[in-house]
Amino acid sequence: MFHIIKPGTRFDIVGKQKGFLALSALLVAAFIAVIVGMGPNYGIDFKGGSDIILSFNDSVTAEEVKDAAVQAGFPDATVQQFGSSGKQFLVQTSAVSVVTEQGIDKVRAEIGKLSPIAKDTWSTNQPDRFDLKLEKATSLDALTGAVKAAGFEDFEVEQQGKPEDNLYAVRFEDLGNQVRKGFEAAMGPKFVRTAEDGTKIYGLDRLETVGARVGNQLREDGLTAVFLALAAILVYIAVRFDIRYAPGAVVAVAHDVILSMGILTVIQMEINLPILASILTIVGYSLNDTIVVFDRIRENYTAGRGGSDLTEIVNTSINETLNRTIVTSLTTLLAVATIFVLGSGLIQNFALTLMIGVIVGTYSSVFVASPILLLMDTWLRAREEARALRAKMSGEVVPAEDA
Repeated sequence: MFHIIKPGTRFDIVGKQKGFLALSALLVAAFIAVIVGMGPNYGIDFKGGSDIILSFNDSVTAEEVKDAAVQAGFPDATVQQFGSSGKQFLVQTSAVSVVTEQGIDKVRAEIGKLSPIAKDTWSTNQPDRFDLKLEKATSLDALTGAVKAAGFEDFEVEQQGKPEDNLYAVRFEDLGNQVRKGFEAAMGPKFVRTAEDGTKIYGLDRLETVGARVGNQLREDGLTAVFLALAAILVYIAVRFDIRYAPGAVVAVAHDVILSMGILTVIQMEINLPILASILTIVGYSLNDTIVVFDRIRENYTAGRGGSDLTEIVNTSINETLNRTIVTSLTTLLAVATIFVLGSGLIQNFALTLMIGVIVGTYSSVFVASPILLLMDTWLRAREEARALRAKMSGEVVPAEDA
């Protein structure tokens, strides 16, 4: 077996546990403050918006695409190039429709000049349609003029039901149409080509939108997934090993998640569903590393290696697994770093998150989980001694618990 650390090497890791725990506590507190203060840079998946993938007939620059997006009506757009050809780009914007709540308020105000609105229906879940009931009949031409006065150009006004019901629907153009028209006007033949039959072929490859409400739900579900994972780890470790092992594993995993999220917040990396998946991958990686160390501790304790001194057993076990931990982490880092260097876009961000997680996960499995195990053991033994003392003073006989 390849050895980075020579067999028989003994580092006094447990002897320096107070320093490591103090450092970890300081980092966790600092990154919690960063997460609360700065706030994560949530992406489209968690705050709502649209992902637009565009293909161009000729190579263009990200600056050209950004300028075209602004001209098309997306001033907040961010642009990211795919590959090296300069022909495919990801455009992200907070817009999910050509219609906003402010725009609908303007439509209400203009239509209200024609007739009082008895009832209207519009929601962010179906933003391209506005249904309304007026108190008196109004012509479609008058309604069309009112909607135009509110600042809209491409839409249709339809009468619903019987004429005496005074029910109308305004159907606005969809976001995809706005993208096609806007980029055609800004970039011309670079974005649009004409087929042999004369039809226009636009460079809009994909358009995905996520409403703000759906984004909030996804964010809540993501946090719930992390907390459920921590709870499942607590139960699993308690059943597989012993209750004194469980807090160390959970604290180590929580430590890794907080540090990873804190670093991502500092560098303002966009947090989306792939990044959430990488965070959950970090949870699994860290737990696996911790279980290897815990398993060696249990094995040495059961075999009586190191006597009854749990501190010495833990230190011996960490040293025995240290070479395996380092080799595993380095090979994982090598694979993930290759993806980071050769990849781009979402894949690169995913790889960077995993690199951060592997580093902090390796640290926590050695310097956080095992010291917490010792603290938990000390607390349980102190509680048992206090219980035995109370029983002795009261004359009760209390069965001893396993160490």
